[in-house]
Amino acid sequence: MKRLLVPLAFSLLLCACTPPALNSAATPETAESATAEAATVDTAPAGANVSLPEGLQAVDLAVLSYDEIRLVCRYSVWNEPLAGYYTTCRDGQWGLMRNDGSKVLSCAFERPVALCSDGAPRYPAWIAVSGNADAAFWEDTSRYLTSIGEGRICDMAHCGPGYEKYLWLEDRGQMCAYIGSLGPSEPTHITPGQRDAYGNCFPAQDAVLISEEWGEVPSDTTGESYRYRTADGTPLNNYDYQQAQPFLHGALLAAARRGSQWIYLDQQGTEVTAPVYEAVYQDPWGNLSLASPLLNGYAAVCRDGKFGLLDSAGQEFVPCTYDGLVWDGSLGWIKLADGWHAFSVPSAPTPTATPAQPEEPDLLRWVSIDLVLPDTYPPDYYHPIYRTISYDNLNVRAGPGTEYDKVGSLLPGSNVEQLGGSSTTDEWIFVAYQDWPLGWVSTEYLE
Repeated sequence: MKRLLVPLAFSLLLCACTPPALNSAATPETAESATAEAATVDTAPAGANVSLPEGLQAVDLAVLSYDEIRLVCRYSVWNEPLAGYYTTCRDGQWGLMRNDGSKVLSCAFERPVALCSDGAPRYPAWIAVSGNADAAFWEDTSRYLTSIGEGRICDMAHCGPGYEKYLWLEDRGQMCAYIGSLGPSEPTHITPGQRDAYGNCFPAQDAVLISEEWGEVPSDTTGESYRYRTADGTPLNNYDYQQAQPFLHGALLAAARRGSQWIYLDQQGTEVTAPVYEAVYQDPWGNLSLASPLLNGYAAVCRDGKFGLLDSAGQEFVPCTYDGLVWDGSLGWIKLADGWHAFSVPSAPTPTATPAQPEEPDLLRWVSIDLVLPDTYPPDYYHPIYRTISYDNLNVRAGPGTEYDKVGSLLPGSNVEQLGGSSTTDEWIFVAYQDWPLGWVSTEYLE
């Protein structure tokens, strides 16, 4: 096992946040070419009569003449595709369009355009690469994007998705989460909310804990393969994967790379496709190639250089026989003889707004694996507030009982927030103090 000095995701972040190379040779005409006519569409000449594959419904939009159209990568923990936009290519240069075909940026960039993970007020902030552009080019392009209500170009200052990993600790025989932003974090429990979010299926790498001056951290997992496991560590199958995506947003399938090809597997670990698919989009710098996750029940796939559409059963709903096909979960494009045609998928569920639901407290995500995780929770995640007794310090322990190690203490009169309890005793609760999870305290000394 290699030693962890800085988490891999943080290392990539440092590389990724380097601004695009600037070159004073760029001219105002260069900037104009990147933004001119952005409200228009790039249309192809009318061609022979064409028909869409069975199961797709034509959308009455102009036929587009791009060489390539790809999903837009959102620079995030999982590098998810972005709905509502596609990145476009002509003559080796990349631009950006809305999913209805209207142009946002002309094809004037060296790499596919991506979205930074920043939130408001910087959002949307687009990542675009051009080695022959000067500062004026980027300023003009950002100004133009703002003028049409499409944000700006990201300057890559103080941004990045952080990291989120799930690890099988070989030395403990235990699963853990490892989540943070800058620098080392602390291994934590996988909480009920995380199990719900990922279908209790986690792409996990093997690691051991090593001691550093700031505490125990996982060993370096660079180059380690992934295996899908449940929160208790049970493997879903016997396969190791070189890349693995989680079951995001309730998706029935996840994509994983075994060897050089991608497969799709279900939440029981069954590979519902053979390892025959290729990546269909990339991260902003071309370091990581990715297969599409299921988006509203379907995923654009590529096999032997030809594109199709996979359904949630792992069947090719549209066979991989087309020169291009993209799908963002709402409005797709397929490349036919005369250009790119817009389509919808009538069998796809109609996207609806997600109703507000009580969420698991964020604080539970930071419960160290050295503490016992609560297994009962206040109704609707209501957090009762208690005050410690006023005449002595109150011990905080690693678990619900005096047999557990003391991990701290609370001053008399401290206000604490109950995050959970134990199904085996009513006499101990798990508390947070000043928005940080502490551990277990006896209810005998609370009021």
